Amino acid sequence: MLDRPNLSRENPAGPRGRRPPPGLLAAKWPPDDDDLGGPGAPPAPGGGGGGFAEDGNFKRGRFSPVSILVGVLLVLGGAGAVWLGVKQESQKMSVEAVAKEKKNIFVLPQKDQIPLWRKWAAASTEPSLQQEALMQLAWAGDDEGVALATKALSQPDHRVKGVAAQVLAYYGSPKADGAKPALLEALKAADESDRPQIVWALVELKEPAAFKDAMDQYRKGFLSKVQRLGGGAAFDPEKLAGLVSLDELAKLAGDESPSVRQLVATVLSRNAESKWTSALIALVKDKDVEVAREAANGLGRIGDETARAPLLEALANADKDSRQRFLEALRDGIGGEGLVLALDSVKQEPEETTWFQTKQIMEMLRELADPRAADPLVAWIEKKKPSLHWQGEAGTRLAEVGDIRGAKYIGERMLADPLKLYKLEKFWEADEGGHLSRTDLPRVVGARMLADLAVIHADKSDELKAAAEDPVILWLKDRPQPHANGLRFLATVRSDKILKPMRDWAFPTDPLPKEGQQPPFPAAFETAQSALRYIGRMKDEPSFPRLIDQFSRKKDPKMDITQAGLQGAGLAMMGMALRAVAYGAAQGLAEWGDPRAVEPLTKLIEDETWHEEARQAACEALAWCADDEAMIEVAKKAKDFASQKEPRKQLIGACYASSLALRPVSGAAAELVSLLTPDMEPGVRIALARAIGIGGFDEPVQNQLFEKLKDTEVRNAAALALILGGTTDIAARTVATYADLDRAALDDLKDHYYRAFGYWSEEDFKRGNLYRYVANAEAITRVKIAEAPQEWARQRLQAQFDNLKFDNGPHSETRVVLRYRLYQAAKSGDGAQKKGAIETLKFMKEKGALMALRHEQGETGALAKRAFHELMNPKATVAEDLSKFAPEKGSANL
Repeated sequence: MLDRPNLSRENPAGPRGRRPPPGLLAAKWPPDDDDLGGPGAPPAPGGGGGGFAEDGNFKRGRFSPVSILVGVLLVLGGAGAVWLGVKQESQKMSVEAVAKEKKNIFVLPQKDQIPLWRKWAAASTEPSLQQEALMQLAWAGDDEGVALATKALSQPDHRVKGVAAQVLAYYGSPKADGAKPALLEALKAADESDRPQIVWALVELKEPAAFKDAMDQYRKGFLSKVQRLGGGAAFDPEKLAGLVSLDELAKLAGDESPSVRQLVATVLSRNAESKWTSALIALVKDKDVEVAREAANGLGRIGDETARAPLLEALANADKDSRQRFLEALRDGIGGEGLVLALDSVKQEPEETTWFQTKQIMEMLRELADPRAADPLVAWIEKKKPSLHWQGEAGTRLAEVGDIRGAKYIGERMLADPLKLYKLEKFWEADEGGHLSRTDLPRVVGARMLADLAVIHADKSDELKAAAEDPVILWLKDRPQPHANGLRFLATVRSDKILKPMRDWAFPTDPLPKEGQQPPFPAAFETAQSALRYIGRMKDEPSFPRLIDQFSRKKDPKMDITQAGLQGAGLAMMGMALRAVAYGAAQGLAEWGDPRAVEPLTKLIEDETWHEEARQAACEALAWCADDEAMIEVAKKAKDFASQKEPRKQLIGACYASSLALRPVSGAAAELVSLLTPDMEPGVRIALARAIGIGGFDEPVQNQLFEKLKDTEVRNAAALALILGGTTDIAARTVATYADLDRAALDDLKDHYYRAFGYWSEEDFKRGNLYRYVANAEAITRVKIAEAPQEWARQRLQAQFDNLKFDNGPHSETRVVLRYRLYQAAKSGDGAQKKGAIETLKFMKEKGALMALRHEQGETGALAKRAFHELMNPKATVAEDLSKFAPEKGSANL
């Protein structure tokens, strides 16, 4: 990582990387994994910098703390002191009592938590509680936390001092500037376990007097291990270098320590000016490749021919592994511009090497998605005139960052026949779909990118049609079946040229399958399902009544084509064809959003003989077609049907609840919360809880939901609603109530939480729901159950963001579209929008967007810098097992 010295040359940690903190009378050391909250749990707060430097290694002390303490007391003739120590030890709280005290505080409202955390932050008799209290006050933004942390520095317990220093670093300058004298004083008495944290706090507070100590800790490899409050490396080379002038730092370019030379290379690269060219050229030739790759960033940034030549030479001469590390350094240091620059270092022979090296860079550009890469990438295409394959790939990279110029290059690529463009004997011309002569994946992906561009640039349909309309139409007609991605693009730009074929695909003249007909399923009805959706997006008025007519194609009103009904009686082919047209028509009406569709949609929803998936699509369409008055009726129906005893009626109630989740109705939560009762079918309870949570609620509903947490049967439904719709305080308190429950209860809540996110619509972005979900997931991580931080909400929500690659239904957000909208909100939104957008981009691990935003002025740049540093230095956590939620292979809609 660019922000850290090479760990391979730092002192390796001793056994399990931990030693007993000085002053701790440990019953056993190292503690078992269970003591730390489970296997692989992060180290306890205050760690991250400890260890004796002895023969170049961190090692445990040779004597136990207990024997040392007893020896000292005996020398002093301290039999009485020993007795006093035992007495004080016996008065300390047990581990169980400490855990219970934390749980009792966590479940309280934050305003009630703060006085209790202040009490424990000032109490030196319970170090573990004191550390927790100091951290919680910092996360709550409590101003008194600064004074309490400053006071804690005077305590003899090095664990507490270490956390106090982390807390003061978290508050930062100017809030904690008054703590500098106390930190400097604490530094005098520090040992290996708390010195790195204290030094780093002084660095964060920009104290020049700490530079010598900081460099000493850096050379020893301790400083880069200091953790941020809550986890993740705190070290930032720019902050360390900020304590002295660049001229002074540049003098260390010849330091015998490779870590120091790497620091100099990193900082000079981030402040790239032509005056540093000679120093960076020397560093890029350093025998240590870690130093050289950091210097490469600076030469790339300076960009003139003097600087460029040695950079490209270093890349061209690097072996495979070194080249990868150079490219990663350019990616993490400069961003997309650095990767595009590296295209000039690609070897031109042999041909397969050219292919693999270009592919390597193109894939890194895709993963990074840096909007700043667009201009140099266009310049590269126009200058180099690459093959049609690489032109298409470059166009796709442009589209992935929302740059409309990509449409032209993708459009030209759409005309290329794979059999003519690629040669089977060239084995390297392959991707994840196989040899490119036998797959059409690049055009499938290209059409998806064109569709995303059409959504992003809705005001530039004419430009997009000029670039790609004809090529996409030719591609669709050349396929056995038109691909949904192409239909989506043409429908979004309202292509007149595709209107007649779209009607023909949406309303085929083929008869429905006969009763008893055997597979295969008729292709015309597969196509119709997609075309019906996109004829609705085109808002073709003559097609509106024909969309409605699809709900009447089941002529026998008693014919049961529910999922259960299709299991026998030879109705499978006919029933699935009817499901396809009704499902497609419902989605078409959802795309259209016309109130005329409300009545026929309602009739379909309440017809218990129709397939459940078609009726679910109709419920989702209601949210886009109904006006406010109609949605009030939907809320009433949700309550009426869900409150009935018959399972089929309750299913209709749950279906209507999904409409409310997409389009909340003011006051609906108060009506629905009363339905969360033990006699309600569990799946329906969860659907209602999701609607309550997504729609949001007021304090009376919140109080009712909290009361329901006491009921074993409805607890998880109430908890889900609170986590989705409450404040960060409410979400954290809700999870804290599970501390005394069986683990199975929490595991069940985790699964419901993951499944609660069907897909996100543009309304979720506009209403700020996404920001709330992210903030609540982060807040939950600060709750501890059995001393383990609750990381599951963050990981499961991040996994759902990863599922945004493809379009998921009418008005859904793809990752490309959402990333672009978040990027724009971070640049031009109000204060809350900027913060929410940047936190969400960090949550989504969008490195490229955050790198670009770091260079914005004012609040945006400051927030993005911090977010990027935290993203690049993540907290070590145990990964959640989400394999049971993985879609079946081949089920994704490309």
